Amino acid sequence: MRVRPRPAEPDAALLALRSVCHELRPPMATLSALLKAIEHQSSPERRAAMSQLAAEHVAHAEEVLRQAAAVAQGMNTRPPEPAPLDEVLPVVAATAPAGRLSVRASPAAMRWRVHPQHTRQILINLVGNAVRYSPGPIRLAARLHGRRLRLTVADEGGPNPDLMTAMSRQSPPPDDRGLGLWVVRQLTRAQGGTLRALPITPAGLLMEVKLPRCRG
Repeated sequence: MRVRPRPAEPDAALLALRSVCHELRPPMATLSALLKAIEHQSSPERRAAMSQLAAEHVAHAEEVLRQAAAVAQGMNTRPPEPAPLDEVLPVVAATAPAGRLSVRASPAAMRWRVHPQHTRQILINLVGNAVRYSPGPIRLAARLHGRRLRLTVADEGGPNPDLMTAMSRQSPPPDDRGLGLWVVRQLTRAQGGTLRALPITPAGLLMEVKLPRCRG
């Protein structure tokens, strides 16, 4: 007799659905902007580059949906193959408004192998929070620190009570406020990594993620 996979508990399935809705917002918004830009872009080279980014955002959205379906059905999915960080960063950079985000990464960091879907979502959420809650420029940096990859997102905001609550929350928030950061914490923890929020002198906030090498 064939045994059907046991569905997730209602609360877990609901949380998965909420997380998916939250995680799909940045790639869908970026995809819409890219499609409009492609329509008005006369350079064949630029159209090709934008089309490639659009395809990567579609693939990211499909992966999010597949994982959500697996959770809802109580299935265990095989993790994706590790990928170098330089395959992740272009998709992340495309989610920020033009002129807001600068990206710096050492050659060794660009070659560091990561869980592509999780690392994309971690950085998309952190950059999205910086865009939403702080003015001015945002700086994304990647370098190796010992035997870990150090990823940082710096902005001109600063630690506040809402952020500190989100950093210490033991259960998901009841609404979307703080859900993105809660997802970042879960994805970072699942990879054996760490997440910290650090003030920048004289003003600003730095979100730091450290990840071990993804072995697949």
